[in-house]
Amino acid sequence: MVSITVRDVPDHTYQRIKRLAERDRRSINAEVIVAMDKFVEQDELQAQRSQALQRIIERRKHIPPAEVEGVELLREDRAR
Repeated sequence: MVSITVRDVPDHTYQRIKRLAERDRRSINAEVIVAMDKFVEQDELQAQRSQALQRIIERRKHIPPAEVEGVELLREDRAR
């Protein structure tokens, strides 16, 4: 297992981590590991969401014009 040393942690950040650790009945070290895991998971989820959005954008480029005409017909109908 790897050890990491973190220096110059702001007091307010340390106090927040300490409160979370106490609330969750963990050591500060365990709380920091949990926080890092959550951060990495969120980063991975964000990457997956970005990839999904790119796929949606690419698929929308291939929508046949007939479907676009349907939108135009709806607009004309509403304008009456």
